Amino acid sequence: MVEMPRDTIADLFASFADSDEQFLAYDDGYRSHSFTYRETADAARVFAGRLEAAGIGKGDSILFWGENRPEWVAAFWGCVLRGAIVVPVDYRASSDLLLRVQAIAKAKLLLVGEEVAAPPVDVPVWRLSSVHWRTPRKSITAVPVSRDDTAEILFTSGATAEPKGVIIQHRNILANVVPVEREMQKYKKYAKPFHPIRFLNLLPLSHMFGQSMATFIPPMLPGVVMFMRGYNPHEIVRQIHSRRISVLVCVPKILDVLREYVLRAVPEAAEAPPPGAHWLKRWWMYRRVHNLLGWKFWAFIVGAAPLPSELEEFWGRLGFVVIQGYGLTETAPIVTLNHPFHTRKGSVGKPIAGVEVKISD
Repeated sequence: MVEMPRDTIADLFASFADSDEQFLAYDDGYRSHSFTYRETADAARVFAGRLEAAGIGKGDSILFWGENRPEWVAAFWGCVLRGAIVVPVDYRASSDLLLRVQAIAKAKLLLVGEEVAAPPVDVPVWRLSSVHWRTPRKSITAVPVSRDDTAEILFTSGATAEPKGVIIQHRNILANVVPVEREMQKYKKYAKPFHPIRFLNLLPLSHMFGQSMATFIPPMLPGVVMFMRGYNPHEIVRQIHSRRISVLVCVPKILDVLREYVLRAVPEAAEAPPPGAHWLKRWWMYRRVHNLLGWKFWAFIVGAAPLPSELEEFWGRLGFVVIQGYGLTETAPIVTLNHPFHTRKGSVGKPIAGVEVKISD
């Protein structure tokens, strides 16, 4: 990847747009679709051109209501190129919540996935599946964007409270991305034998952490991001093994479900190793677990909820790294993060560079 200054997240786009390495893959349950960084960038430019033709430009809001899929990422970058504001809504949310968000956001366009039915809205509705891939590169009108411009508005609410929009500027995302990128640069040469790092991302793109682990962080490696339908443990394990996944990005509940699956498939995984056993002895003891998940798989990145210590202990005992952090939408989203090569059990890690933490009474 080309080193470039990071003034806005559009600079991240420019840094990967000419790479022919694989970026996104999606298994819809029937077949797999795969796209390179260049193809994703070209699709984003075409989408930005469609927005321009529709009269949607800088400062206009666009609702995203769809499942994780490559088109979501391409459309996101298309909005960045147009200076449009992305307003993502969890595709599992009710149409009532979507309409309440729209009443506040006043978006000019609704993008919907294949697993939702669009409610009646007074704006155009486009399917994410209509994003055009592998089309000739399109020249688009350059839109000036600054660090203080709004990139996204994410709505959060309780069960009965009205949704409240969290405004995320370009500078907010960069405050997360740049420190992580600088730390990753220190270890990049050691990652070459494991290239490419493949992520299976089960966190929704409508949440900042899931979005970061699919849209902003992987291009720094560069890595591959895999999406799939559903949360069936058998299918998750199959994807990890067959796609040669390196890292699973998920919520703690998935680790719990996978633990039950592994214990049924490999009963000896329940046995504790002898005290002080060398890591090679433990690796041999649990070799059937590693064979089940594939020899390239080595880590879980866990977010969005507290991680029970016994879950972390179980997977760590089997020889896998469990990386957890802490954050919230308002911090875009990372506050603290465990270092992948210096993880500490029972900890959500240290504050990333540029972040100050105060422990309150």
